[in-house]
Amino acid sequence: MEVPQSERVDEVDIFLSSQDGQIQRPKGPNCRHPARQKCTGCLPLDPFDEEYLKEKDIKHMSFHAHVRKLLGSHGKGTSLKKPLENLRCSLKTNCTSHQPYPKGICTHCKPQVVTLNRQKFRHVDNIQIENQELVNQFLDYWRLSGHQRVGYLIGQYQPHPEVPLGIKATVAAIYEPPQHCREDGIEFLEDKNEKTVDELLEMLGLQRVGWIFTDCWTANRAEGTVHYTRHKDSFFLSAEECITAGMLQNAHPNVTDYSMDRRYGSKFVTVVASGDESMHVNFHGYQVSNQCAAMVEADILCPTLYTPELAYVRETPLSETHYITDVQYTEKNEYGAEVMKNGRPLPVEYLLVDVPAGMPKEPHYTFHVASSTSSRTIKFNVENRQTIGQIQGGANLTQYSGEFSSNQFLEQATNFHFLLYLMTNEMVQISDEWVKRLCDAVKAQDRGAAMDWAAQCEDWHQLMAIAHANDGASHDGIPVIPGGESYVGESSSGGGSGTWNCTHCTFQNEVGRQDCSMCGLPAAN
Repeated sequence: MEVPQSERVDEVDIFLSSQDGQIQRPKGPNCRHPARQKCTGCLPLDPFDEEYLKEKDIKHMSFHAHVRKLLGSHGKGTSLKKPLENLRCSLKTNCTSHQPYPKGICTHCKPQVVTLNRQKFRHVDNIQIENQELVNQFLDYWRLSGHQRVGYLIGQYQPHPEVPLGIKATVAAIYEPPQHCREDGIEFLEDKNEKTVDELLEMLGLQRVGWIFTDCWTANRAEGTVHYTRHKDSFFLSAEECITAGMLQNAHPNVTDYSMDRRYGSKFVTVVASGDESMHVNFHGYQVSNQCAAMVEADILCPTLYTPELAYVRETPLSETHYITDVQYTEKNEYGAEVMKNGRPLPVEYLLVDVPAGMPKEPHYTFHVASSTSSRTIKFNVENRQTIGQIQGGANLTQYSGEFSSNQFLEQATNFHFLLYLMTNEMVQISDEWVKRLCDAVKAQDRGAAMDWAAQCEDWHQLMAIAHANDGASHDGIPVIPGGESYVGESSSGGGSGTWNCTHCTFQNEVGRQDCSMCGLPAAN
């Protein structure tokens, strides 16, 4: 029986666990030994070496470097292999020593007092968005409506060589779930296709690696500038956003064999699209600390009303069985001495972990995206954008398909939103088996397999026929094949001798084409 994605250790973790992680150093000018020997000046460094990280301006050690440090601190002769222990901020249930809380409580089931510390490691060391077109398509919603937008980052986790034993989240697509968008905020709505999306990602070998949202406020529309609202004198993530990030991280735990629970923290990242110092849209990456995620899981953290940079530990339990543990943090007073403060309120900076976000110098395209420099101008509409008039299927499907020739169905299908539409459209239910075959062709970039799929899948032919019938075009006339022979019989209206109908999707094509401009299949002779 195949282990589900949520129970599997990520491939990047398996790979990094097998690496020694040592930072190799070349022989220096002060070395006085043969080439095969080492001295203190050229011995390899540990991946958690503080001086090296400081020299390379790496703010946090990687997760696997953190694990190596913990394992090393217990001595080489120890058999300890699971050094990670999850923080618990809620009561342990089913304690046999007393009656259930509030009638009884003991030190065994009571959570410890939480003293907030800035997390010294991070689960993900870099966020790499594959190309500019990907985020431009996401930002188009805000540009067209003036409303903010949220989406899930689709991609995979890969090694990040710039950080010792580092991990990067590579973003290949953005899925936009159902949501209610406003000028000043976003509300998640129930997503009936949530499981279908995850099934598609499983077929493609991808997963949700994070979420992204906009916080853009137009400064000058003619110049395309936006206000610079998030900085050190205001806030980077609001308390409400930190709580949402904590909920999403808890929903996407990091599976690891270094913990008795086989869960520790999360690789799920947060990206904010907002104005920077130059008043242009930029992308900033974060995670919340494991302490923050534990407090969110225990439901003891809430936002403040008028100060987004401050969170607040609840004073009143949500029910009689809801226990609120004490939370505190240290802060320097006016005399420079560290003093303990109560977490009512607490600065969210204690809960944040910065994660650099950006794009590679050479763009990469897991999925084909129409760009301003591309000869293809019709994009396949993104899901759940009906409020701005972007609807999938019908005219959009036929026009998008018309951008590709018969031998370019692979390029047509290498589109995340197109593949998801095949699974979620309400016109024709294409079986999972057929979608899996197409996803395999897309993963392998197998042109022949993709063309065979287009030729053999009857559900696809039917979907195109329905889309063509609903695209608002006129279909009167006598369809003929190139050369003038009758193709499927005469129409009662006559006058259509310059077109021929495709036997697969029934689309009317101009005489002279050797393949269908909609489904891409060759004309029947």
